Amino acid sequence: MEPEKQPAPEYYVWEVPGKPVVVHLYYEAVEGLLNEVMRGFGAVPKRGAEVGGILIGTIEPGEISIVRVEDFEPVECEYRRGPSYLLSEFDGAAFRETCLNWQPNEERPAYAVGFFRGHTRDGMSLAAEDIKLLDECFPSPEHIALLIKPYGTRVSMAGFFFRENGVFQEKTPLEFPFRTAELRGEAPPQHKSLIESRVESRAASRALAAASRETVEPIRQQPAPAYAIATPSQSRMRSAMWIPLSFVFLLFGVALGLMIALGRTAAPAHDDTDFSLGLSIVPVDGNLSVKWNREAPAIHTADRGVLEIEDGTFKKSVDMDAPQLSNGSILYRNSSKKVHFRLVVYPKAHLSVAETLDWSQ
Repeated sequence: MEPEKQPAPEYYVWEVPGKPVVVHLYYEAVEGLLNEVMRGFGAVPKRGAEVGGILIGTIEPGEISIVRVEDFEPVECEYRRGPSYLLSEFDGAAFRETCLNWQPNEERPAYAVGFFRGHTRDGMSLAAEDIKLLDECFPSPEHIALLIKPYGTRVSMAGFFFRENGVFQEKTPLEFPFRTAELRGEAPPQHKSLIESRVESRAASRALAAASRETVEPIRQQPAPAYAIATPSQSRMRSAMWIPLSFVFLLFGVALGLMIALGRTAAPAHDDTDFSLGLSIVPVDGNLSVKWNREAPAIHTADRGVLEIEDGTFKKSVDMDAPQLSNGSILYRNSSKKVHFRLVVYPKAHLSVAETLDWSQ
């Protein structure tokens, strides 16, 4: 008997006729995944950085297997080879560790069912690195991959991939809009154009003015006051007096402007808080999540940085470019109970900013 394929209302069903895999995608997972992908997309100008991680849910194997995606867990990337989600040796170890943490067991119903990645490259297809990672960490025929292509001005698109005769498809068999409003069949919110808004605003102003005229009693006209008319000689005298006064005011304005400019020049360009990197460490499932303030001025303007790690007798330096610094964190698997971290960034030529932090258990 085939497994029950009637979805709950909170799921989007991705199904291609004649294919052996059906995916039930939880709507709340869609929102979370989209936020995670857009975070990376906005971190790097123009192309955007790709993010990735593990899909979490359940699998009902059968002639037509049902894969339910309930949640996800992102896995950080060092971006040593640019903004693409290409895992270094350190990243790959963290990815495999996360997969091991989400293996099926009796204590929890959900487990790792596949891999997801933001896709800012051309087209919509898995890379050779993706397939290698899937073959290593997700070898089951029911395991899936999800690519999400973000857009800044329109709805993002996505597509699932699975194995057919042991091989992943070159292209997804079905792309779909990656936003809950479209997946639920709801009409997206209508945004009025700038011209429409201005027309409505002017109409409302005219209506308000008309109502005011109807409700406010007309003001009685008062006779215009009599004004004394100056003679030509008096006018010439007043003009002669204003010429030197205008010159005095001009000199005063120039002097005041110079004082303000000098004051601004003398003021320091940065205060002490500009050089704080906000370095912090948070233990996460046996690893150390090293974080820094992505909005710190020194990090925001830096084009590169180095994270120096002293883990007992082991020493390591992690080179980072601007996209990696804007990511704001890195995951490290410590081997001793005391680790020393030193983050150095280079916001300007011949200028470096460093911050150190020790962690002990």
